[in-house]
Order: sequence, then C-alpha cells, then structure tokens
Amino acid sequence: MPKREYAKSCKSVSAIMRTAKPILPLIVIVVLSVSLVSMAITAAEEATPDVTDCTGCHADIEDTVANFNMSLHHTIGGVYGEFARGAGEQFNMSSPPEGCTKCHVDSCDSCHNDFASYPGSPEHGKAVEMDTCVECHHSRAGVNYVGYLGGHKKKGPSADVHHQMGLNCTDCHTPSEIHGNGEMYSNEKEAVKVRCEDCHNSPGKEVKEMPVTQFSTEIPAHKIHEGKLDCSACHAGWMQTCYNCHLETGKADKSYVDEFHLGVGYEGEIKPFYYQRVSKGNKSYDRWVEWTPHTISATAHNCSFCHENPELLGENRTGIVLGPEGAKFIPQEMIERILAVEVPARTPAETPAATPTPPGFELIFAVIAIAVVVLLAKRRH
Repeated sequence: MPKREYAKSCKSVSAIMRTAKPILPLIVIVVLSVSLVSMAITAAEEATPDVTDCTGCHADIEDTVANFNMSLHHTIGGVYGEFARGAGEQFNMSSPPEGCTKCHVDSCDSCHNDFASYPGSPEHGKAVEMDTCVECHHSRAGVNYVGYLGGHKKKGPSADVHHQMGLNCTDCHTPSEIHGNGEMYSNEKEAVKVRCEDCHNSPGKEVKEMPVTQFSTEIPAHKIHEGKLDCSACHAGWMQTCYNCHLETGKADKSYVDEFHLGVGYEGEIKPFYYQRVSKGNKSYDRWVEWTPHTISATAHNCSFCHENPELLGENRTGIVLGPEGAKFIPQEMIERILAVEVPARTPAETPAATPTPPGFELIFAVIAIAVVVLLAKRRH
C-alpha cells in the first residue's frame, strides 16, 4: 500500500476510535447483557423438564403414560379401523386422508397445553378446560354438547342438558377413559365405559353437589323399555347428520338436524345411529354408525316418535354398518312389532269438569231471588 494511502487509512481508524470512545462503555454493557440473557435462557431450558415426558417430575404417572401410549387418543386406531372397513373397501384406499388424522395426540402437552413455563408457572397443575376437548371433538360430540354443529359453524337446536347444568366433559368421562386403561381398543364405543346408569341408577348420587335424578320404573316408558332401549334413544334431543362427505377435501356438502335414526347397538339395545354419505369422485356409499348423541334432554320423545315412524326405525335401509361387532340395522320383524303397538291417542288437556250442583239448587236460588226483588219493591213504597 502506498505511504500516502496508509497514512490516510490510519487517520480514518483514529477518527473512528475517537468517535466510538464515548459510547464504548455502552457497547460493553449491551454485549454483556446479551451474553447474560443467553446464559439465563440456556440454564432455564436445561432446568425445564421436557413437556412430552411429564414423568421427569411426576414419577407417579408412569403407568398413566404407558397406558396413554395404547389409548385411542394416541393411536387413533378407531379411525384407521373404521376407515378400512368403510372407505378402504369401497374405494380401495389404504389410509385415511390427513384431515382425518390431524387430531392424533402426541404427548401430554397436546392437551395440557397451558403450562408454558416450568417450574413455577401459575398455570401449572390446573385442570384441562373443556374448550380443549371441544377443539378436537369439533365435528360432532364436543360441539353438539355445547349446542352447535360441526366446526361451530352453526348453532344447533339446544345444548345438552348436562352442559346446561354446568357439567364438563371430565364430570362424566374418567381419567382412565381419557388416558387409556392399558388395553388396545379398535373402537371408541368399547373404550368409553361410562353409562347413564352410573349416575341415574345410583340412589344418593351427587355431581358437583347437585342431586342426580334417578331412573324410576314408576314411569311407564321406563318400565316397558328397560333393557331394550338405550337411554339416548328417547332422551337425545336431536342429531347432526352430515351429507356427502368428500374424502378428497374432507368437507361435507351440508349438515342438518331434522332427521333421527335408530339401530341395534353392539350391546343389544336400540340406540341412535348417525348417517353419513361418503364420496370420492363420482362414487359414494352410505354408512351408519352407532352413536350416543351429546344432545341429551330431560324431556323424552313421545310414543309416536318411534312407533309411528318406520323411516326412523330403518325400514328398507341399506348401506354399511360400522362400529363394534354386533351393531346392526333393526330387523324387519322387530320393526313390524314396534309399528304394530297401539299408541295412546294424544288429546288436548281436558277442561276441568264443572262441580255438580245439588238437586233443587236452581229452585232455591230462584226463590231467594224473588224474595230479594219483593223486599226492594216494598222499600221503594
């Protein structure tokens, strides 16, 4: 480098140093601060347990974690099994579309997702909110329970009476159902053990300090149908039906609530079934799935709702029945027996009968009236 240019360069460096000298302490402070923050973050990360393995702190839940790895929430085995029996056979598809499997639960923090900082977070240890359940169970059960149709896109006729009473999902569904009990199931109907009778046929039962209304055979419909009908067959207020679910897009053409369907559940009792038409390209098939609607009402349907409705019972029904082995359409001979039952006529409330008057009352009343008229006439004179 020529001497003149070297001298010029030295002067420039010297000028820069003179300019930077006053702010040098500030630069040092900033560098140190960034270094300390970086070290603190690293230390916090090292001290924070992996939220995918809560057993790092909660050694007492090792069995729960082991069971969870076999649960339907984790394996979503029910989705694969039902898909293979339905769309797999009809359309020769080996696996469900991605949209059907997006709610696979990978780890504890998939549901316990409010624990952002460990340890010491005020959120740590709180119960999972019902909104978390509804977020995944958003096509039917969860949203119907709170009074909406799939995806919260439209309001349904009513919310479930249990929701109206302030009950959350975990007030009915036990931890062993949610986390698994160590058994592998191929269908959610088999995995879900809770039954209406657990509360409603358990004298003295209370939930959230509220006494539970008990099943009574003093009610004629209960006495007649006990052991034959699932409670939801009469007490489900409404059902969501999805028409033309397209496998290519994962979307249905429409959802409606003006139809109700019954079938024989795998446990042998008549209960609701939901209907769905599934399509791929220009081909489609009808499928029926045993279901417990989360739209329960304290008021049951009347007799004619079933006994005068062959379509609801499934007369001439076709399609594929999915669900556990044993679920089926109602046999035609049973449908005929149900339709043959004489339904009590529904009459408007009768006007209370007038209280009968004793014989001769009209004559006595007439005599008294005449006496009053005569008395008034005398006073005028």
